[in-house]
Amino acid sequence: MQQAKRILIIEDDLNLTLALYSALSHTYKVSTSKTASSGLIKAQNFHPDLIILDLNLPDHNGMVVTKKLRQIGVQAPILILTADADLTSKVDLLDCGANDYVTKPFSLAELRARIRVLLRNNRIHRKDVLVAGGLELNPNRFEAVLSGKLISLRKKEFLLLECLMLNSGVTVSRKYLREYVWGAKSPVKNNSIDVHMKMLRDKLDQTRKNSLIKTVQGVGYMFTAKLEIKT
Repeated sequence: MQQAKRILIIEDDLNLTLALYSALSHTYKVSTSKTASSGLIKAQNFHPDLIILDLNLPDHNGMVVTKKLRQIGVQAPILILTADADLTSKVDLLDCGANDYVTKPFSLAELRARIRVLLRNNRIHRKDVLVAGGLELNPNRFEAVLSGKLISLRKKEFLLLECLMLNSGVTVSRKYLREYVWGAKSPVKNNSIDVHMKMLRDKLDQTRKNSLIKTVQGVGYMFTAKLEIKT
C-alpha cells in the first residue's frame, strides 16, 4: 500500500488552517505550524512532500521563509497562499524558490488540483518527456512529436503547450499562462494568448476529431489527455 503524501501547512489563521486540515487530511498526512520559526523546524523533522505557506506570517513573510527553506535543503514543492494581487511580487516568490501560488479567496477544489499537479510534477525532470494523447513533448530538446511526426512549434506555442500538459486535467487561467509564457511584467493581453492558442490548436488538431485543448469559458484552457512521463 502506497504511503500517504505528507503536507505541511504553515498558516497563522486558525480558521483557514482548520479548513485546510479538514479538506486534506482524508487524503494526505497533514501537519501544521502557525509561525515561520516553528514551520522551519517542522519542515526538517516532518519531511513533507509539499508545503503550503502563507505569504504573511507574524514573524516572517513568505519570501523570507521560502529562501530559508531552500537554504536548509528542503526540496519539497512550496505552494504560496497570498491575498496580494501584485504580479511582480508573485514572480519574485517563484524566483526565490516557490513553485506555485493560489490567490485568496480560493476554492478548495482549486487548491486540491494545484496540490495534485505539484506532487506529480515534483517527479518530473527537465530531461523527461511529457506524453499524452499521442503527443510527446521534450522540453530538454525543445521538440514536439505528434503521432510519430515532428511538428514545428514557435517558442511561445511550445511553452503554452508545456504549461498545459504539466497541468493536464486542471483548468489553467489566462493569467497563469501569461506569467508562464510571457512573464508577469509583459503587457500582453488575453486576446494575444487566444491567438497563440488558436495557432497551437491548428497544429495539434489537424488529424484529430476532438481537440486536446479545451476552452473553459471565461477562465482559460485545459489539456484534456492524461499525462504520462517518459524518462
